[in-house]
Amino acid sequence: IFAILPFYSRDVEDSIRLGGWGRWYGRLMALIILLSSLAFGKDVLFASREYRLVASAQGDTEEINRTIETLLCIISYTMVVLSSVQNASRHFRALRDVAKIDEFLLANGFRENYSCRHLAILVTSGAAGVLAVAFYYIHYRSGIGLKRQIILLVIYFLQLLYSTLLALYLRTLMMNLAQRIVFLNQKLDTFNLHMDNWRELSNLIEVLCKFRYITENINCVAGVSLLFYFGFSFYTVTNQSYLAFATLTAGSLRSKEEVADTIGLSCIWVLAETITMTVICSACDCLASEVNGTAQILARIYGKSRQFQNLIDKFLTKSIKQDLQFTAYGFFSIDNSTLFKIFSAVTTYLVILIQF
Repeated sequence: IFAILPFYSRDVEDSIRLGGWGRWYGRLMALIILLSSLAFGKDVLFASREYRLVASAQGDTEEINRTIETLLCIISYTMVVLSSVQNASRHFRALRDVAKIDEFLLANGFRENYSCRHLAILVTSGAAGVLAVAFYYIHYRSGIGLKRQIILLVIYFLQLLYSTLLALYLRTLMMNLAQRIVFLNQKLDTFNLHMDNWRELSNLIEVLCKFRYITENINCVAGVSLLFYFGFSFYTVTNQSYLAFATLTAGSLRSKEEVADTIGLSCIWVLAETITMTVICSACDCLASEVNGTAQILARIYGKSRQFQNLIDKFLTKSIKQDLQFTAYGFFSIDNSTLFKIFSAVTTYLVILIQF
């Protein structure tokens, strides 16, 4: 519905296909989001004083930070939509390839199922909390006019909506792929090294190669969306953390209620972005680890028997030369260490800002 994934249908042979109306629906949604983003961005940029969230602002720096954050918010969700619509065919091919491989896996005893329902409740609750606090703060505490209140809330709503949908989609897809690769790796690990098993080993390697290709394709498809989302999240976490500190230090100039409200908005936003980034990073790390673990298992088989060396050589050559890594369009890798790097950088910037 929100154009993260293309609409597809089933044909008479019960295979899925991407129809023309699905493409045009995605393009229409992208056009609507793009035009609205241009209108919102122009208003935020040239009427920034009208979007002052704090009536007793701390100065021009806070206003500039808020403006940049709002513009990054607009750019982030817009690029998620544009990138998803642009790569609709590649999204579809990845899903179709997984569906085809599942026929082989089911025939070999695969019965795993993944659900992120509880995680979805957590992520959605965090996003809803940010929107609720922002509504209270914008509507009851700021001096923003009604028209611009609606614009600002729509901007925040779209950003939270698309970041949540993107995180849950990638989480579901990657963890499903990880389950399938774990199943194949387990079969490889218990592989019986007999002369008549070369065909089984060949089939397993072929399926694992396909999964590696699908994983690389997903990385390429989601790279742009992840780049702009993480860029926005990094700036937001830094800015909101600094605003919380600035609010505490300015407590003597404000009422206690206003200080609590400001800190609450900053803290819940940082918490929501941290949860969303954790969901994405952990899924990327899990899938990449399983894909790269295949080479280690095959290397053990390679060392035990010369009969299968020619069969394994091609896969190992590619795997050893280049470990799979999820990246934000090649700018930086995304795994469990990414959060540590982000918060290390945020801490460094906060120290510089506070000292300055």
